[in-house]
Amino acid sequence: MDKWKIVSEKSILKSRFFEVKEQEVALPDNKKRVYQTVERLPTVNIFPILSNDKIYLISQYRPMFGKRILEAIAGHVEENETTLAGAKRELKEEVGITAFQWEEIARIQKSASIIKETAHIFLAQDLELGEAQPDEGEDIALIKLSLAEAMEKVVSGEINDAVTMIGIFMLDRLKREKKL
Repeated sequence: MDKWKIVSEKSILKSRFFEVKEQEVALPDNKKRVYQTVERLPTVNIFPILSNDKIYLISQYRPMFGKRILEAIAGHVEENETTLAGAKRELKEEVGITAFQWEEIARIQKSASIIKETAHIFLAQDLELGEAQPDEGEDIALIKLSLAEAMEKVVSGEINDAVTMIGIFMLDRLKREKKL
């Protein structure tokens, strides 16, 4: 099958966090179609884990939902920053934790049909607690729970952020495979 070809592309809206683009695409059968996409910088999602199988998540007020959401510690990777450096920075800024052992356990596309954004999921171990320096307007509470409790919150729907769910599933798998 022939490749799809981008005939033209224009930016419709650009902000600090995302860009909306419109692409005219030539399909393999030579028909043309217009697509709109949202492109975002990569994100990092961090799961700090203690030696007793307790993990840290955060509870953060999300205005678009009108409530607090239980989720992984996360943030955007800055331009010219590696994903690992971004993960270390976000963990320190948001909750004041420094981790000395890191592993990327998953890399996912958040919504491949319209949003071009890669989420990098990190396991952070060998933790040192310190003082958080959240961005202005962030209202973050650090929550410690067991991996089993986190799984229950996924099953019950209390945790419904997709990246957080995937990270918890990955941690559960690593634990079952005795790699955690």
